[in-house]
Amino acid sequence: MRKLRLAFAVTTFSLLLSAGCGSKGTEKETPPDDPSPDTSPSVPGDGTPDPTPGTGDPDPTPGTGEPDPTPGTGDPDPTPGTGEPDAGTPPTTDPGPVIPDPTDPEPPVTTPPEQVDVLPTPKRTLSARNLNELRSMIASALPGDRIELADGAYTNADPIEVSVQGTEKDPIVITAKTVGGASIGGASSFLVEGASHVILRGFKLTHAVEEGDVALRIVGSTHVRFTRNEFAIKDTTSISTWMRLEGAGSANNRIDHNHFHDKKSSNVFLAVYGDAPNGSTGMSQNDRIDHNFFQKLTLDTEGGECLRIGDSKRGPISAHTVVEANLFEECNGDPEVISNKSSENVFRGNTLRNNKGSLVLRHGNKNVVDGNFILNNAGGLRIYGHDHLITNNYIEGSTGTGAQGTIVLSSGCTEEDTGLGTDCSVANRVTVAFNTLVGNGPTHLVIGASDSRRPIPARDLRVENNLLVGEQGALVDFERAPDGFTATGNVLWGAASPGDIPSAGYVRADPKLVRATDGLLRPTAASPVIGAARPSTGTQPPTTDMDGQARTGALDVGADQTVSGAGPRRPLTSADVGPLAP
Repeated sequence: MRKLRLAFAVTTFSLLLSAGCGSKGTEKETPPDDPSPDTSPSVPGDGTPDPTPGTGDPDPTPGTGEPDPTPGTGDPDPTPGTGEPDAGTPPTTDPGPVIPDPTDPEPPVTTPPEQVDVLPTPKRTLSARNLNELRSMIASALPGDRIELADGAYTNADPIEVSVQGTEKDPIVITAKTVGGASIGGASSFLVEGASHVILRGFKLTHAVEEGDVALRIVGSTHVRFTRNEFAIKDTTSISTWMRLEGAGSANNRIDHNHFHDKKSSNVFLAVYGDAPNGSTGMSQNDRIDHNFFQKLTLDTEGGECLRIGDSKRGPISAHTVVEANLFEECNGDPEVISNKSSENVFRGNTLRNNKGSLVLRHGNKNVVDGNFILNNAGGLRIYGHDHLITNNYIEGSTGTGAQGTIVLSSGCTEEDTGLGTDCSVANRVTVAFNTLVGNGPTHLVIGASDSRRPIPARDLRVENNLLVGEQGALVDFERAPDGFTATGNVLWGAASPGDIPSAGYVRADPKLVRATDGLLRPTAASPVIGAARPSTGTQPPTTDMDGQARTGALDVGADQTVSGAGPRRPLTSADVGPLAP
């Protein structure tokens, strides 16, 4: 049968349902000011430009986990460095073969598809032997230039400013000669500000980051691609962010095939903020984050998410960010591995494995969580806000309780997002459909919270055509009874009790699952889930399944539509993501 890419966008559904804000235990948010990057020009050719001292990022309150950027302050004065030594002789061979990108963004993202590591044919190629030459070449770059930094280990004091403009046809490429061949240590690497149509590729970043600061900013820029870089930041801080998209008019950027690893401090690997073109509070628009490897955030307490899209005051603002085909492993810095705090984003085809946290829609509305693989995590999905769509997700081996349950549709402390970090907008008009939950315990699908701080019941929930298999606890648990709950077409099995799901909303049947070569439990040809899906009561069904294969004809219950052959998606491994992935 013909295989199709996932065409699962917000616009394909007549109604998106949403879930409110979920608090992280005793979460607090103290929004510090957002530092605007230092805009003093560097002097081309000078190894140690003199930056204008700034006030730096304020040190957020420890444990909040979220600095809430507000423009106004400057970058900290970098520690004086030792200049920029020449690197070794550039190699005579070019980087390896180029391979087409297997994914492209769906609406609402407007960025066109891009190939994985196909660089545009340059109008001219410039070879920088050291960082002084790199600065000079960047400052005078023209559309179509490719600037290659010779492989070697460099020490850098002040940010290498990138404020140039390429074009859609002729972007400016700034790249290491070979991917991973040029490492930048010292105090800083790049500061991208006001740039457009620029590609930064192939660097290993080993420099330091100041306390409470951001290691690398992309500010007020559009169509910037940051690809195939390694973040091995020398982080001796108690709180810092390693990369951030921010600034007025930020839009259409792509962060792909990077490796973020071994962070021990509070705060995030990557944050997406941004402001409206007029400088008012907004969100960076239509960005794509794909094929990155987020690994080993070992804070092991609240306050260190791997990825954050927005913040509490930006929750109602639409960002149209696509987070797709990323791998998260051993991210143990916060109960929220992925923290969504804005609206109309898509989380699709990601793999979360062996993390002490969940994918959480903490603030915001109208988000789509589709086709993710969540394996052996402490948590699964936690949903707050309105009009979210949760489909085609495969969750196995979740061991969390309470807010770290397998899927939690939370009651709330507020009806809507208020802009405060402590609010928790009630889950309202959320659809959970065509998901597979198997081998989790002790919780499975949890509705509401018994916590007295969230007294407003979840409402108008739809739970349709899901497969729930468990051996302990209750498969559906109303910790606080919802105000409006529709269940239809679900298949339940195992020693776990059905729990609080209405009897008309499910059948008990052995789904006859077998362990497939990809490690997932899949229905056999004799499974009763095949063709058993009931018509939806509120939305159009998804057009693809968790594998990205087409759902046609009679639809199967659960995340997997039984189709011969392999689909374009599967649980990811380290070989599928990061700088050296195909």
